[in-house]
Order: sequence, then structure tokens, then C-alpha cells
Amino acid sequence: MSKKHAFSFVAAAVAAVFASSAFAGGEAGPLNLRDLGAKFVGYTTKEADKGSVDVANPMFVQYMLPVNKKHQYPVVLIHGGGGQGTDWLQTPDGRDGWADYFVADGWDVYVVDRPGHGRSQSNPTCRDGKVGVANSTPISRLSHSSPTVWPGGEPTPANDAVIGWTASSTTAPYCGDPVAAKTIAALLDQVGPAILLAHSAGGGSTFRVPDLNRAKVVGVIGFEAAGANPFAAGFNNSPALATTWAAEPKLPADFKAVEKDGCAMQGDKPSKLTHYAGLPIVVVGSELGLANEAALKCQAAVWKQAGANASYVYLPDRGLKGGGHFAMAQLDTAKYAAVFIDIAAGIEKAAKK
Repeated sequence: MSKKHAFSFVAAAVAAVFASSAFAGGEAGPLNLRDLGAKFVGYTTKEADKGSVDVANPMFVQYMLPVNKKHQYPVVLIHGGGGQGTDWLQTPDGRDGWADYFVADGWDVYVVDRPGHGRSQSNPTCRDGKVGVANSTPISRLSHSSPTVWPGGEPTPANDAVIGWTASSTTAPYCGDPVAAKTIAALLDQVGPAILLAHSAGGGSTFRVPDLNRAKVVGVIGFEAAGANPFAAGFNNSPALATTWAAEPKLPADFKAVEKDGCAMQGDKPSKLTHYAGLPIVVVGSELGLANEAALKCQAAVWKQAGANASYVYLPDRGLKGGGHFAMAQLDTAKYAAVFIDIAAGIEKAAKK
């Protein structure tokens, strides 16, 4: 596909997803690209009937590579549970997404659609023959930004920007974080060491990647991300995520976290996570989102206890007030993008020491 046609394809796809009466754009500045394209990675194959081949769980990856590359490591943007890669490409009212701001700052950017989401084919065994419908109420509840920063005012279920965000929400059942983690690890085998930036439920797969491919993970940024405390009990009180990872000593399958000042963590003789030793991990939360400062402190402490180089950023401390879980959709999205770019630059600087 030529670059001209590739750009036309991307523009058409974004336009189809985000319906708006008037599109903005260009806020991040001109994007001068040495390459723009897309590919599918990480899928598995199996021989099928009559010499055919079944292909399962591909991950769609869109990449934007600037002419003036200023950073050694690329950034991989990993969307949340109810969305897809387009969450990073554009706001629901047509302004530039965080991908544009990273590219404008000289980063190679890879935007993924986790398997079962967006432009990645869903595993047909998960669908059970049903077609889903995305509803705006969960998106409205998660938005929870101040009306002064959310497009169109209060993010009610009938708000146009909420509806635009809902339009990009997956209608296919999700096949699981382990599958997505493997496909992200496979992407890193192709693009080399990278910084992973995960939002919301995307953290459930992202925090697994270092255990699969530590040499290719430069650092992890989790924005109100699932899996940010891998020692806490999982969904429906399932075993803690860390019990499945390499550790010294190995965590027992029936491991139970202890409470220390309201934080679920290991006890006085903590195990060290083998593939997370020294790994830069930055957990981030907004003022009105899903991770307050106390939760962020807990998450950073848990990772430090396990041997990672962990820290947290509470966005109001950076002067960002009124923001919520979907800060990348807000009217002040550029200010938030600048903070995340700064965090990524800090991880890169630490990696070069």
C-alpha cells in the first residue's frame, strides 16, 4: 500500500469511527513522517480442513514514524477495555490524539488494537454467534471529568463526545489478557525495546509483558491501569496475577496479600519478581478518575517491594485539575499528553544510564 493510500485508509477509518459535525485537528503541529502503515502481528495458525489454515487472535498495529526521530525507543500505546487503538488517534470531537503529540515530539509510535477489539479480528469461539451493542452509560460513568474539560460539558450518556467514544467501544467478547500479552510481546520482537503506555483495562495485558519478554520492555506507564497491583486478588477473588510469574522465591498458588495501611501487598519476607527487577514502572492517576493518590502510592510501593524501579504521578500535582479516566478525550488533552511524554522521556533517560 502506498503512503498516500495508507493515509487515506487511516483517515477514512478514523472518520467512520468518530462522527462529528465539524472535525478539528492539527493541534499537535505538522506531522512529518518517514513511514506510516499497519500490520497484524502475534497470531497463531493451525491446519484445518482440506489444506486450509485457521488463523487466531491477530493484533492490529498501526505505526507512525517521524522523519525527525528524537528518541531511541518507540512508544506502544495500549488502549483500555471498552475501546480500541483509535482512542489514541483522535478525540471524539475530532482533535488530535496523544499519538499525534508523541509523534510531533519525535517518538516512533505504535498503536495497537488488542485481540478482540477494534480492527483486530475477534476469536470466533468467544462470540457465540451474537452481535453486541455498545451502550453509552458505562462510558459516561468512566469519563467522570469536570464539565469544564469534557467536550460539550457534563459527560452524560447523551453527551455527543460520550456517544462518539462509545462508537469505538468493542462489541466482541474479549478473549483474555494472556492472549493480548503474547501479541504485544510478539510486536516487541519486531520493533525492538519499547516503552509501553497502557490505559485502564489494557494494563491487565501490559503488566504481563515483561514476564514474557523482559529484554524488550524499557519501561511501563500505567494510566489508571488494571494489574497495577499484581499482588492483590484478581477478578472474583481469583489468584493474584504475580503468582503466575517467575519470582524468587516462587509465590505459592494460594498466596494472599496482607494489608498494610490499607494497601494489599506482600508480607515481611517479600518475593522478588525475576523479570521486573529494576524495571521502570510509573503509575498515573487523575483527580476525578479511578486511581487516587493513596492508590497510586500503594501500587508504587508494591512494585518497589518486588524489586521494580517504581514511582507514581498524581496529575493534580502537575497542575492538571478536573481530569478523569478518559483524559485523552478532554478539551485539555494536550496538557495531559505533555505530562505523559515527559514521563516517557524520564524512563528513556534512566534506561540510557
